[in-house]
Amino acid sequence: MPSAPQSRLTFFFLLGAALFLFFLIWVLSPSLKPQWREIKNSAGAATILQSADEQISYAKEGFGGTIQTAKPAESINFLLLGASGEGYEAPDLTDTILVARLITAQNKIYLFSLPRDLWVKIPGQENWAKLNALYALAKKNKGHEFDLIEQKIQDITGLAINHYVLINLDTVKDLVDTLSGVNVMVKKDIYDDSFPGPNHTYQVFEIKAGWRYLDGETALKYIRSRHSSAGDFDRIVRQQEVLQALKQKVLSLNFWDLPTYWSIFNTISSKVKTDLNLWQIKDFWDKIKDIPGQNVVKTEINTADLVTTGQANLGEQIASIVQPRAGQDNYEEIKKYIAQILNQ
Repeated sequence: MPSAPQSRLTFFFLLGAALFLFFLIWVLSPSLKPQWREIKNSAGAATILQSADEQISYAKEGFGGTIQTAKPAESINFLLLGASGEGYEAPDLTDTILVARLITAQNKIYLFSLPRDLWVKIPGQENWAKLNALYALAKKNKGHEFDLIEQKIQDITGLAINHYVLINLDTVKDLVDTLSGVNVMVKKDIYDDSFPGPNHTYQVFEIKAGWRYLDGETALKYIRSRHSSAGDFDRIVRQQEVLQALKQKVLSLNFWDLPTYWSIFNTISSKVKTDLNLWQIKDFWDKIKDIPGQNVVKTEINTADLVTTGQANLGEQIASIVQPRAGQDNYEEIKKYIAQILNQ
C-alpha cells in the first residue's frame, strides 16, 4: 500500500491531467461570459509579432513605428487542434484550429480561429493542401508530426508556437461516459439527415430543444453536426455547451473519486497529444484560472474580411477552399490584423 505522501503525489498527477482538460475547456467555455469583440480590419494596422522573445521594428504604411512584443516570460502561444479521431472518416484532419496567446502581464488570453479550408503551400514542397490536412500529412514522421502545421501557422499568424495540443473529438465521448452523462440545454431542435455514418454512409441525427441528458455517443453527435442555419458557428456554440457541462461535472468530483480521475487520466493520455508535461500544465492552469471572462478575446479570421472562397482540384474532386484576400500564400493582411488586436 502506498504511503500517504505517495498517495498525495499520485492524486496530484491525476489532478494535473484533469487540469489539462480544464485548460482546453476554459479557453472555449461560454460560462465565463467572454466579451466577443467585433474588430474590423483597417489599413495601416501594426505588423506581425514574429516571436515572444524579440522586438520587431516595422515601418507601417504611411508612417514609421516600433512594436514591442511581450517579454518571453509574459507571453506564450499555444496551437490547439481538434480532430475526429479513429473510427471516423478522415480521422486526422484537424477541423478545429486555434491559436491561443496567453499574456500573463496583461492577465489576458487571445484566441484566433483559423479556417480549416485555407489553401496553403505545404512547407518545403511545391504542393498545396488544405490547412487541416497538414498534421495528417506529417503524422507518420515520428517526432515531427506537428512540424508542418506549426510552421504554416507561424507563417500565417506571425506568432511563434511555443506549445501544441491535439485532442480527438471522441475524447469528449469517452469523458462524457466516464462521468455518466452530461446535462445540456439544447437551444433549438436539430434534424440532420446527412450526419456521417460508418463506411462513407449518412444517418439521421435528431434532438429536440430543452434540457437533455446526453450520453457520450449523443454528445459527440451533438457537437459534430454541421447542418443548421448558422453552420459551423452553431457547431462551435454546441461544443462550448458540452465542454462547459463537462467542466461542471469534473469540478464536482471530490478527493475520493480517484477511480474517475484515473479514468480521465487514461482517456486524456491516450487521446491527447501535447509537448506539455504535467508540471507545465499545472503551472499554466495557475496562470489562467483567475483570468476574468472579459479578458478572453476571441476572433475568427473567417469573419474578418481577410479571406475569399474558391475552388481547387483535389485529385478527382473539386473542393471548396478559402484563400487570403491578398493572394495565394500572402498572409500580410492576416498578420497585420492579428497584431492590431494584440496591440489594442
